[in-house]
Amino acid sequence: MIKLITCDIDGTLLKKYTDKIDHKIFSLIERFHEKGVLFVAASGRQLYNLKLIFEPVKDKIGYIAENGALVSYNDELIFKSKIEKELAKSLSQKIIEKEDLEVFICSENTTYVIPKSNEFSKYVESEVVNHITIVNSIDDIEQDILKVSMFCKGGINEDIVAIFKKDFGEKFQHTVSGNTWYDFMNFNIHKGNAIKILQDLINVTKEETVSFGDNFNDIEMLSDAKYSYAMEDAHKDVKKVANFTCTNVADTLEELYERFFGK
Repeated sequence: MIKLITCDIDGTLLKKYTDKIDHKIFSLIERFHEKGVLFVAASGRQLYNLKLIFEPVKDKIGYIAENGALVSYNDELIFKSKIEKELAKSLSQKIIEKEDLEVFICSENTTYVIPKSNEFSKYVESEVVNHITIVNSIDDIEQDILKVSMFCKGGINEDIVAIFKKDFGEKFQHTVSGNTWYDFMNFNIHKGNAIKILQDLINVTKEETVSFGDNFNDIEMLSDAKYSYAMEDAHKDVKKVANFTCTNVADTLEELYERFFGK
């Protein structure tokens, strides 16, 4: 039997950040909910953003936001991991100083942005469906910081990562989070840790868990599910930790529903 379904969003449920969720997914979530199976949206995205894109079923699912730094269930925040503020500021300042990089400083209720170009400001306004607070300085940030993300329009590469690993690699849990994003959280903060918090809370085992993912920030989550699915186009190292592959999440969920609950 299955009792918990965890699903990455970008690159897994959605191929593009601006894509809309297929209404078939909402229908499947409703059907699983009626059988006592909890669906959890697990993403590097903001909690506000996740609730927005899952609006039709927002009160029937759980949320793992900011790559595991925030966990919400039954409209209650059950876990939050805040970064020591001076350390977060130091990292953010280094990102700001690099010409081709922009910084997202993520808190519980908003994402702080210090745009360096009009182009990035327009991108934030038109494509990033977050609650955004634009500030002039890192010192203007008031809320707890949960995650620091760097954005590179041309794509995150090994050279960029190496620069930050040198100074911050031993101070943060860090991971690729999509082609243009790289995330920094506290140590041991990842989707896998968040899944275990939910499993303990609702008394679910690894053998009763389904997970879908496609990128390196999904590895721990996939490792903690018996029914783990890496997307067909996922990196080979992600596929290694999954027990199955998947081309379409909705189709696989349909198959799982029929397998465990009949048509």
